[in-house]
Amino acid sequence: MDKKNKKYFLITILALMMSVVCCTGSDSKPIPAERLPQATKAFVNEKFPNAAVVSAKREVDAYVCMLDNGLEIEFNLKGVWLKIDGSVRTAVPASVIPANIKKYVKENYPEFDITEIEKGRYGYKVELSNKRNLKFNHQGKFIGKNH
Repeated sequence: MDKKNKKYFLITILALMMSVVCCTGSDSKPIPAERLPQATKAFVNEKFPNAAVVSAKREVDAYVCMLDNGLEIEFNLKGVWLKIDGSVRTAVPASVIPANIKKYVKENYPEFDITEIEKGRYGYKVELSNKRNLKFNHQGKFIGKNH
């Protein structure tokens, strides 16, 4: 290999090594369920008494846990839920959905389940089993939908 090709070869190898290091670094770390905040464990035990945490991870600004019933729940660092995702196959239990949102969905989309609910700055975003997204303010009043 001549000097010029050797230089390009070394640069290519170095670039590949850097990309592997950069891309595999993650701000998410698996943790034992016992290390979740007390508020998180209490929420899971109260709202999902028949489910167990099968995996948990700590992210920079959140905890995420997967339950054996298929739900994934994201919590802030204080242990307050931010998002509950059933990924179409698992409905979010009615016990965690604000009353006004439950009522609106039951009256307007009675054939569909809520499969995801997320708290945001504006209020709540809900995804139905038909993939329709609905938005509600913090009081649970319907404010719009995305198709």
